[in-house]
Amino acid sequence: MKVGIIGIGHMGQAIIDGLLNTMKSEELILSNHRINDAMTTYQEEHQIEVVTDNQSVINANPDFVIFTTPAPVTLAVMQEFKTLSAQTVILSAAAGISLAEINAILPEQPVALLMPNTPVAVNHGTLGVALNEYITDSEPIESFLQQLGDVFITSEREFGIFGTVTGCGPAFVDVFMAALGDAAVKNGLNRELAYQAAASMVKGSASLMQETNIAPDVLKDQVTTPGGSTIRGVVALEQHAFRAAVIDAVEASNG
Repeated sequence: MKVGIIGIGHMGQAIIDGLLNTMKSEELILSNHRINDAMTTYQEEHQIEVVTDNQSVINANPDFVIFTTPAPVTLAVMQEFKTLSAQTVILSAAAGISLAEINAILPEQPVALLMPNTPVAVNHGTLGVALNEYITDSEPIESFLQQLGDVFITSEREFGIFGTVTGCGPAFVDVFMAALGDAAVKNGLNRELAYQAAASMVKGSASLMQETNIAPDVLKDQVTTPGGSTIRGVVALEQHAFRAAVIDAVEASNG
């Protein structure tokens, strides 16, 4: 398999980190508009090569090309890929660009919108994918992306809000874990252990919901005994409009 990645910023690096856990470096063809000191260091640390010539990616005849370039320049960069093989699947992680806009530049090219999040770096990402009409079988795309985490096929209409929840959500969870850590430290736990405990708890709670398919409110009810400490904490969260704050955060990010 050959995979091209265009744009090696934070998300591009997260995807590369995840793929290097399951693929050989020579299977990746990486392109960035310039090579600065930070990029040179990244290449040396990961023992990879980054080129500045997108034609090198095209010439490699990759199975997939992932665009993680900034949205304002992505369509212009795609203009350089008009000679790309008709069998190569374009995966665009550029926010706000539609399938129609991409296919206006690359007619009849198989294209999917891609919404990864930063945990792809450790192969535990959540990836949303919206397919265009030229992709009739999603299995090869799902199989490839499952190296990076859980893959969800959405409609293009659902893609934006899905991306807000999964793309912005890690930051919301990080704020929550930081607050749990502060509370634990305030009550006598050392900070390193507080953060480790918070992360383990979030991971376990998420795994339980995912593996049992039990709704989160039901899981919450299972651990809130009458008059117990947990329900007192839940009530305190509600008194501070915790749910409303989360909903407002999603609305603000989605706007």
